[in-house]
Amino acid sequence: MFGSTKPAAIAIAATLVLGMPLAPAFSTSTPSNTAPQNQAVSAFKGGDLVRLRSGGPLMTVKGIKGNQVDCFWTDGSGQVNADSFPIDVLKKE
Repeated sequence: MFGSTKPAAIAIAATLVLGMPLAPAFSTSTPSNTAPQNQAVSAFKGGDLVRLRSGGPLMTVKGIKGNQVDCFWTDGSGQVNADSFPIDVLKKE
């Protein structure tokens, strides 16, 4: 009688383990790539001072449209310039 309980216990344990759902870490969806972009969008607002990550003049944020930041700045002669830049190429000063 005891000789058959061990294989039965193993079979029951295997059935329980194989029937369990995957751990939450494996069953949840992966986060989208928009999270860093949304953080970047909220990091800039009108009036902020920014600069290209590669350098360049200090610019003022005029507004944000999608993933583009509208900026303006003055050059050495006082001429006002304006352009739009992707969010990921700017850093807040």
